[in-house]
Amino acid sequence: MEFKKIAPIAIAVIIGGIIASCKLDPRSTGETSTDVVTITKTTRAYGTEKAGEPVYKSQVGAVRMSHKAHEDKGVKCVECHHKENNPDREKKCAKCHYGENGYETMHGLCVNCHIKRREGPQKCKECH
Repeated sequence: MEFKKIAPIAIAVIIGGIIASCKLDPRSTGETSTDVVTITKTTRAYGTEKAGEPVYKSQVGAVRMSHKAHEDKGVKCVECHHKENNPDREKKCAKCHYGENGYETMHGLCVNCHIKRREGPQKCKECH
């Protein structure tokens, strides 16, 4: 008899604990779901070190980028992430931006913005 009285309370406490431990959607709390991301596969050749000699990705590291650092500087999500021509909200840049297009797009977004703002890394080895 005692067990029948305690069981519903115990079940309610367990369910309440599970619900309380669930993390809210980061967009609803203003947090980012992924802070540091690694940007890879956007291009096979990253540019030229000497006239006509491509620098391959095996010679430079992938770029690690902090969303929080950019948010703290006032960079809005839409300045890099776009919805145009992206109805499926694809989040892997390399799906569309690869090869020379990837090189130009990523360096245009990143390096040109850093130069314009006079902030952040602006030389190859500062990111790669």
